[in-house]
Order: sequence, then structure tokens, then C-alpha cells
Amino acid sequence: MPTAAPAGEVRVYGYRWIVLAVWMLCNTVLIGLWICYAPVASRAAALWGVSEVQVGLLAMTFMYVYLATSLPASWALGRFGIRRAVGTAMVVMGVAAGLRGAFALDYAIVLAATVALAAVQPFIVNATPLMVSRWFPAHERATVLGVAFVAPVTGAALGSGLTPVLVESLGFAPTYRVYAVAAALVTALFVLLIRERPLTPAGDEARLSIAQGFSLVLRKPGFYALAAAYFLAFAIWDGIATWVEGVTRSQGLSGPQVGLIGGLLSVAGAAGSLILPRLSDRLGRRRLVLVAGLWLSLPGLLGLAFLHGFGPIAAATAWMGVLLIGCIPLITQFTVEICHPAPEAATTGVLMIASQGSVLAIAAMGWSYERFGSFAPSLVTLAVLVLTLSLALLLVRDPPVIKAPG
Repeated sequence: MPTAAPAGEVRVYGYRWIVLAVWMLCNTVLIGLWICYAPVASRAAALWGVSEVQVGLLAMTFMYVYLATSLPASWALGRFGIRRAVGTAMVVMGVAAGLRGAFALDYAIVLAATVALAAVQPFIVNATPLMVSRWFPAHERATVLGVAFVAPVTGAALGSGLTPVLVESLGFAPTYRVYAVAAALVTALFVLLIRERPLTPAGDEARLSIAQGFSLVLRKPGFYALAAAYFLAFAIWDGIATWVEGVTRSQGLSGPQVGLIGGLLSVAGAAGSLILPRLSDRLGRRRLVLVAGLWLSLPGLLGLAFLHGFGPIAAATAWMGVLLIGCIPLITQFTVEICHPAPEAATTGVLMIASQGSVLAIAAMGWSYERFGSFAPSLVTLAVLVLTLSLALLLVRDPPVIKAPG
């Protein structure tokens, strides 16, 4: 049993890595539960007697529910803490996943259980910076947020890739019982292993109330530029992932190659989330790394609009994925730091609303494609917005950041 550090001394504990690992497992399973009907939409629609649009609603529900529950979830985190607020949400996840497994052939029950699952997401996502700030020293936090960001990317990849295999080998209903068991296991791990905070703080824990935090965040001019960057990063990522077939259709790619491009985007994003935040911690600079990442991502984004052939498109996708998606956890930590002493849950709760607004950009990309017959106009427009916004970010002052040792 570790002993507490002397008063005033910052001490970190090896147990923080167990907390992070369990947290990532929970997020991975939750995102897998989000996307696991999409790759078998036609089969699900036939079994339930509904349209594929109604199957797609199961995934879209997460986005809509997030908009309604993000701020209440942040309030609950401030009022009840991580173990009680997120722990309760995890129990809801276990029960809801169990209902989807037990009543896998009943669309109405699956939809209702999915709404409950969607309400869990803001508790885990909004609490992640709070968990990181309590358990990790300042010079590790951007890096750890980048590591944590690998979890949802992994969950999406597993949910998309594993579900068709399981459905073919086990059958439709048994597949969702497997997911229910996974949800029950990570719920048990959370309840058993997650602690509210370490014996001694890993840094300054003085914070405003949640209500005061919301007010402070909305009064910070730099917040809006960072929220716009968050929106654009998610809009480009989600937009390309959603319309990947249309984006690449006129560029000579086959069906399997289109699937590889979609997977490559996630893999590159995961790599970038490990590289850019770590670089920022090592340099002790947020703005420099963020603006450089946004600027350098532009050739990849424009390459997707104008290049042809699998090799060039794959290179453009990987380049853009590393540099643009890798900025997302860095933006999160940058925003938390400039909004200090607002609670992390308050800052993230407002910031995540911007990310969910990416659904508007996705719809606009679809409209542009119908009008022009190509995604090139929307990709060029997004590139111009990234360039313009990165210039605006030069006006956002860097927070004081402690460099990582070495």
C-alpha cells in the first residue's frame, strides 16, 4: 500500500497506469457498442423488419443524445465525482448492453437500450481530462490524453471489423450477447479498480464550481478558436469516414481498397494522437505544435481531393490522419489549460458539443456532392477553413506548460 507524500510534495503513483488501462477498456467497449450494427445493417434490417435508415439511427442516436446530456453529465461529475457518476453510468452500460443481447431480435428494445448507452458516453469522455489531471503530472497530461484517445479509435475499428466475423460464425443474436459479456466485464473492472483520486494530488486541484466553470469557459476568447478547431477536426475525420466511398470513387479505387482507406484513416489518427501530444509535452508548447499540425495536414486533405490511384490516396490519408486527427487530444488539453481553474468536466462538456456539431458538416458535404458530383469542393472549403483558423489560433496565448523531463 503506497504511503502519502509529504504535504506540498507532488508524487505520482504507478497505479495511475492501471486506472488509465481500465478507463481505455471501458471506452473501447462503449465505442464498439456504438458502431456494431453499422457493418451488418442490411442483415439487421431484414431480421427486425425495418429500413437500413432505422438501423443507422442506432449510431446517430449517440450524437443526438450527447448534445442533450453533455452539460448535465459534466454537472454530475462535479457534484458526485468520478466513482459515483461514471460508476453509475458504467452500470447503466452493462445493463443496457445486456438488454441488447437478451432481446437482440426486438428493434424497439434495442433502440431504447441504445439511448441508455448513448447517455453513458458523455460521462466517460467528459471525465477523461479530469481523471488525467488527478492521476498524472502536468508534463504527462497531453501525452496521456493522446494515449487515451487510442481507445475510441480502437473501439470503432473492432466494432466495425469484428462484428461481421462474429455474426457469420456465431449468428446475429449471440454476437450481441458477446458484446454484453464484454460490457459486464469492463463494468466490473471499473467498479473494482477505479479510485476517485490518488493519495496525494499530481498537481494543483483548486477548481471553481461547475456553474462558475461553465461561465469562465464561455468568457474565454481563446476557447472559441479552439472549439472551432475541434469542430473542424471532427468534421473532416467524420466526414471522410462517412463519405469515404464517394470521396474515392472517382479516383480509381476498388471496393476493398476503399475499405483499406477507411481503416488507414483510423490507424493514422491513432498514431498521430500518440505523436503530437507527446511532442507538445516534450517541447512544453501547445500552440506551436497545434498550428504546425494543422498547417502540415493541408497537403493530405487537398491530396484526397485531387490525387488518383491507391498509393497516392493512401499516402494522403495517412499524412492527414496523423497530423489532423492527432491534433484532437492536443486541442482538448490546450483548452483545459487555458480555461483553468474551470473544472475539466465543465471545459470538456462544452468543447464536446462543438465536436458533435460535425454532423452539420457531414450533411453539408453530402449536399455538395449531390450538387457538384464530387467531394473536391467541400474538401477544398474545409482546407481553406483549416488554414484560416490556424492563423486565428496564433492569437491564442500558450498556457504555462511544464516540459517533460529528458
